[in-house]
Amino acid sequence: MNADNRIMVRVNTAKKAAFVEKVKLEGKSASEVLLELIDSYLGVSAKKNELEELKQGLREEIKKELKLELGSEIALLRQQLLGESVA
Repeated sequence: MNADNRIMVRVNTAKKAAFVEKVKLEGKSASEVLLELIDSYLGVSAKKNELEELKQGLREEIKKELKLELGSEIALLRQQLLGESVA
């Protein structure tokens, strides 16, 4: 992002100090938090969050399906191995 894309805001010293302290506690940068605020104000973050929730739900469904498939495969292999060892 180049310098032409900056927004300058005046804020009192105490408010700035509290903001910077909270941002650091959250492990974020001031710019990151302000950009999240702008996205939220524009309605962008709600869509991002919805998309992330859908992705996470899909990941969980895929994991469940894979576990079921793997469980079936493992059971079949066990049967085969046990059948061979008995014979």
